[in-house]
Amino acid sequence: MSIKRFKISIPHSFIIIGFILVICTIMTYVIPAGQFDRVEDPATGRNLVVADSFKLVEQSPVTPFSMFMSIMEGMVDAADIIFFTFFSYGFMCMLIRVGAFDAGVGALIRALKDKDKYILPILIWIFGLMGASFGMYEEAYGFIPVVMGIAIALGYDAITGAAVVMGSVALGFASAFVNPYTIAIAQTIAELPLFSGLFFRVIVFITTMSIFTFYVMRYANKIKKDPKKSYVFGMDFAALSNLTKEEMINLELTTRHKISLILFFLTIVTFVAGAIMYGWYLYELSAIFIIMMFVIGLVNNKSLSEICEIFIDISKNIIFGAFVIGIARSVLVVLQQGNIIDTVCFYLAQSMQNLTSTFAAMAMFFFQTILNFFIPSGSGQAVTSMPIMVPLADLLGINRQIACLAFQFGDGFSNIFWPTQAAVDCAIAGITLDRWYKFFGPLYGILLIVQVVFMVIAVAINYGPF
Repeated sequence: MSIKRFKISIPHSFIIIGFILVICTIMTYVIPAGQFDRVEDPATGRNLVVADSFKLVEQSPVTPFSMFMSIMEGMVDAADIIFFTFFSYGFMCMLIRVGAFDAGVGALIRALKDKDKYILPILIWIFGLMGASFGMYEEAYGFIPVVMGIAIALGYDAITGAAVVMGSVALGFASAFVNPYTIAIAQTIAELPLFSGLFFRVIVFITTMSIFTFYVMRYANKIKKDPKKSYVFGMDFAALSNLTKEEMINLELTTRHKISLILFFLTIVTFVAGAIMYGWYLYELSAIFIIMMFVIGLVNNKSLSEICEIFIDISKNIIFGAFVIGIARSVLVVLQQGNIIDTVCFYLAQSMQNLTSTFAAMAMFFFQTILNFFIPSGSGQAVTSMPIMVPLADLLGINRQIACLAFQFGDGFSNIFWPTQAAVDCAIAGITLDRWYKFFGPLYGILLIVQVVFMVIAVAINYGPF
């Protein structure tokens, strides 16, 4: 008698996000619509929620037809990120198409000899510091194909390269010490000294990045020994280099390649400096990538028409990611149209009022984690939740710095878990959601415990403004 084996089939990423979209649409019929009053804060220039101003409003459920319309609205609403992804991806992949990337990696491996095993850990900490210091997140999308290519060349797999970029940036962003998009806004609303409590957050950052480095490299070394154990084994990554480590080592690094790599590094320095010193964001950074994509193409003797053809061909590989970004954004569109985000904030905050300080701090953390599904924007979540959390913290006798820490943890770490953000990351990398969760799911479980431990420590030491 033979026993049939049932194989569980994971749905397409569109279906997973679509299912979430349907659930959120149903929620607009079940959860009462409500709103907080909002006023402009002169210190930040943002519209802040007025505590104790919540009121129920007329129910505005999203109809099935409007739900499908929200997909188009989500695409339009996320257009800046979508097209930034195209241009940053085009710039990075141009290096691969002209051969500069492969030759450069080969030269790097030759120079490091048997020390190439340190390349990925170094990159992990560099990207982590970028997220922790000046709040890099979406800006890192363009690095994904390059580091994925490096990982494959070193004998690892594509998801290792994607994790080095997006995992490091996400965890650096979550455990940041001077992030202007989260910490600065939250502490300003809480009326705390700017970037106060720095030492504690540095400890959190070092702990988090150490765990992540060990986790990634443990997986990477396992894949190097047996490629069939890769979570993306059998997947095709057409835009990436297909050369082996040995083939890259034998490549000649020509003068054109050297000039291209110098231009690459100058581009990175320019956009990092622009982001830090002048507040450049997607529009300015896209312009830089467009310009330098053409410059690198011309340096490598490509005509303007050839560069355009290369860009079009490269763009085919990001179409999937573009649609996932738009569909994921449609979830937020539905929640906003149904006016239920403020209601969720209000009732979750109300449920904390009778808790002890330790449990209340933990509840704040889990509240922010849940809220990050509804409001994936760090700054958007800060101006929505912190005006509620600050007076609640005062009422419960919790230091305001702890309320800011709960926001920071809840907003940041769950970005690698909630599909509203994770779907965007894995789509850009060309990795399906099920394989993304196989890699990041256990890690998020570990980090959840780490966050709980640090929240308990923060309450125990009365983590304060200094």
